[in-house]
Amino acid sequence: MKRSFRAAVGLFTHMHIRAKLLISYFILIFLPLALMTAFSYKNVSHDYEKQILHSADQSFDQAFMFLSYKVNTLIKASDVIYFNADIQTILTMDKQTFADDYVQQNIDRRKLEYFLNSFQNTEDIYRASLYVPGWLMYAGQNFNFYNMDVFSRTADYQALLASKDKVDWLPPHAITNNNTNLDPVPVISLLRKIRNSEQTTEIIGIIELNILKEVVEGIIQKANITYDGVVYIQNSNGDIVSCSNTQNFQRINPNLALVQNAQAQDDDSQSWNKAKIGNNDFLVRTRAIDDTDWTMVTAIPFTEIFKQSTRIRDLMLLLMLVCGLVSYGLAYVITGATVKRILLLKKKMRLVQEGVLNVEVHAASRDEIGELTASFNHMVKRIRLLVEEQYQNGKEIKNLELKALQAQINPHFLYNTLEMINWKAIDNNVPEIAVISQSLAKFYKLSLNKGKDIVSIQDEINHIRAYVQIQNLRFDNKIKLDVRIDPELYGCDILKLILQPLVENSIIHGILEARDREEGLIVITGRLDMNDIVLTVSDDGVGMPSEQAARLLASGNANEEAQGYGVRNINHRIKLCYGQEYGLAYRSSPGGGTSVDIRIPHRGS
Repeated sequence: MKRSFRAAVGLFTHMHIRAKLLISYFILIFLPLALMTAFSYKNVSHDYEKQILHSADQSFDQAFMFLSYKVNTLIKASDVIYFNADIQTILTMDKQTFADDYVQQNIDRRKLEYFLNSFQNTEDIYRASLYVPGWLMYAGQNFNFYNMDVFSRTADYQALLASKDKVDWLPPHAITNNNTNLDPVPVISLLRKIRNSEQTTEIIGIIELNILKEVVEGIIQKANITYDGVVYIQNSNGDIVSCSNTQNFQRINPNLALVQNAQAQDDDSQSWNKAKIGNNDFLVRTRAIDDTDWTMVTAIPFTEIFKQSTRIRDLMLLLMLVCGLVSYGLAYVITGATVKRILLLKKKMRLVQEGVLNVEVHAASRDEIGELTASFNHMVKRIRLLVEEQYQNGKEIKNLELKALQAQINPHFLYNTLEMINWKAIDNNVPEIAVISQSLAKFYKLSLNKGKDIVSIQDEINHIRAYVQIQNLRFDNKIKLDVRIDPELYGCDILKLILQPLVENSIIHGILEARDREEGLIVITGRLDMNDIVLTVSDDGVGMPSEQAARLLASGNANEEAQGYGVRNINHRIKLCYGQEYGLAYRSSPGGGTSVDIRIPHRGS
């Protein structure tokens, strides 16, 4: 057995690729076809069941919430009526005193009618009524008022009297239409006992609030999403309060035991339980509605769940069979062209392996082989570029090494020369030249900073002081420098040579342009702004229009190029180092000087 299997594997291994593809296509097409045929019915049935139950759950829960809202609306309305002071006063009037006082009774009737009418003729409450003592002249009106003495002899009253609940609910029944010219309308009624506020054991009246049966039915009908299923409300006595489809309900013929059994299986109101009604199997979900003796029930027959999945199974089988035959026929044609392109690519790869890099394969399509061909071409091109780049890099490395050596030599040569000038000036008693050489040496040492691009704010300020000192020697102490930076910021980092070009602009284009002034002032301030550091360079020079200041950070024209190039370079360096939200911002006006803000992140030292 093992030997035969090994022989088959060996035979397949050494087959031509076209034969392998055809055998693979056969296995990959027809084997899944057989497996999918066997399992599709189960999987589709399960998925469709989950889908229909999910939809049924959503519809059921929406209807349940809407019904609960209606119930709460009626109960809250009964609270308002129950605690109305006028009702307590009128219903507890002394019979001996007011039985013949028809004027007062008529006033009371109007007052109560107006109050009750404010609740009715809405979508939630069709009519609001009171059961009042029989001695009142309007007790027999039978619209907003009913005779409680007559009602007390009914079974509904006895049930209400025995109930310990806040409210009771009557099954659907007909009452006179608000429009007396029309037929009676079916309603569902809320009843609530009104107790004497001073003697709570005494029942002085009854509240009746009616909601149209069709309103409840409309909610229930929207909860039923299946053709043969049914959604209904059943009370504790087994009476049907409302149902989504009378014909389906009569055909299914559920009973009170169905609700009790479903509730006994699982107390979770979100669960579905299997139930057998007659000879048919159903999925049933129940949920009790708070503050009522109602239970909302939905029943979906299994036959409806599997009906659609059976049709999908048959259609899937047919489509898979057709696709399998067509695919296998096309596979025979396609494999020939596919193998040819693979062999061509293989030939070119061997050339590259031998060191021939000037090869290219024409990619005639965008399929996987076409992408592989394009990748091969890109790879060969990249190899050629890398070889050339490696050669150029070798040359550049030599140049950089030479420049690095020059960079090490030149600063030392400059410092030594300036030091020599300093000593010569001292020997010849020329202190001005000594000061200039010392300031210039300090200036260049801070500028070069041993090749570092990041310096402290303290070093940058020292660099500015050296620069201003040199300029004052040139311009007869015409520039005054005032530094007002928070000492805590001196140790923070900043890009090298940020402030010097700005101070240079303030001197050349601001202070020196003011011909009629003996001296000018440059103020450098520094502060924290949230998580940023804001340094400001201000001068009291000639200033410029705000439009010209805005153009300094843009591509300058010929007149602004000299001043704007250095500014744009600083702005560009800051944005490259810290991000686009950082950089320079100008403020200026003619005759009012110029200020430039430098915003950088606060990153400590």
